[in-house]
Amino acid sequence: MSSQKGNVNRIRPQKHQNSKAFKNDLYDNTNTTKFLNSLEISDVCQRCKDILEWKIKYKKYKLLKNPTSCTKCNNKTVNLSYRKICSKCATNLSVCPKCGLNVNAEPLINIE
Repeated sequence: MSSQKGNVNRIRPQKHQNSKAFKNDLYDNTNTTKFLNSLEISDVCQRCKDILEWKIKYKKYKLLKNPTSCTKCNNKTVNLSYRKICSKCATNLSVCPKCGLNVNAEPLINIE
């Protein structure tokens, strides 16, 4: 058993290994998938950009149905998924809209 006390090291290799990489548009050709594949992540820090690209790549990204409230101005102005701060407040405060970290700590990526 892998969770057995004291049995930390695993000797054998894993039993099943994928021979092909996962493609998120292999069997799903809906407009949502096409939109997500063409979506460009911008105005977030590098760490958050990598997280959101991973979510899109492995079909874990869920689109936001209704606007949510910003944690800074408390208005329903957040229109993008996985964001906590609206773009207006994020640019004024120079923070990442997803994690809220300061721009000076990690540079923002703005691709337009």
